[in-house]
Order: sequence, then structure tokens, then C-alpha cells
Amino acid sequence: MTGRRTAENRKSKLSLGQVLNLVVTVLVLCLGPAMIVFGQHIINIDEELARTGTHTTGTIVEFDDVTKASERDIEVEFMSLDGTDHVTWAAVDHDQHPEVGSYVTVVYREADPSHAIVLGYESDGVWFRGAGTLITALFVMIGVIVAISVAVGRSKRRKKAAVDGMPVV
Repeated sequence: MTGRRTAENRKSKLSLGQVLNLVVTVLVLCLGPAMIVFGQHIINIDEELARTGTHTTGTIVEFDDVTKASERDIEVEFMSLDGTDHVTWAAVDHDQHPEVGSYVTVVYREADPSHAIVLGYESDGVWFRGAGTLITALFVMIGVIVAISVAVGRSKRRKKAAVDGMPVV
């Protein structure tokens, strides 16, 4: 006795590993844009503080002149209107050469002097935005390379199948 075969429409289900792989991929792809948004948010907060905060003079007390850009910074001491001393840090660009003991303009939030920026120096948001841009560009390039290689592979399989007289799958 022979059985009759029927064509079933089977939907393949994703395994747990495939689901986790997809989730990780989506999270990694969102990392760069999230860093760009976060960095821009920090920059906007610092720009608002520069416009509305209390200005005072601060003194550079330490300058870490290192080659690694993310660790190149200054430490600045300043006094708030209530007479208390405070310290803040600012990132230093490689074309800036501050000197210990020189004066800089510090802008702080009067209600919270621990939130302060040094005018003329980078916001921490610049680093996040730059790193996010690099990560995004890297993943876009990887995506383009993968898409091109998949398209080339498909084209080669179709040409080979046409030459062999086989149906294309």
C-alpha cells in the first residue's frame, strides 16, 4: 500500500539560538545611533548650561597631556557664588595646549555647582556622538559588504544552474 504525499506548507520556526542571535544583532545595530542621540543630548544640555548658567573664573590645576585622546583632560578649580570650592574636568583636544595655573571660564548650574562646564573645551557628548558615528559607519559598511557578497553568490548559483539545466532554488 502506498501513501499519498501531500504538499504541506511548513513554516520553519526560529530556534532559541536564532532568536538570541537576532536580538543581539538588532541591539548592536542600534548601539551606534543610540550613542549619537545620547551624545547630542549631552551636548544640548551643556549648550543650555553655557547660555543660562552662572559664569565664573576657574584655575587649571592639572593637565593630563597624554596621547590617548579619551584621557586627555584638564582639572579646573572654581569657587561658586556661595563661597564653596568646586572641581570640574574637561576634555582637551589635541590642538589645545592649556597650562597649569592659567585661568578659564567655568559655567555652572547655580542650584548644583557640581554640574559645570569649561568654556572652550569639549563636552563629553562629543566623544559619544563621534564613537556612535564610527560604530554606525562600520556596521553600515559591513552590511553593504554582506549584501554584495550574498547578491554575487546568488548570481553565480543562478548562472551555474542555467548552464546545468537545473531549476533555481
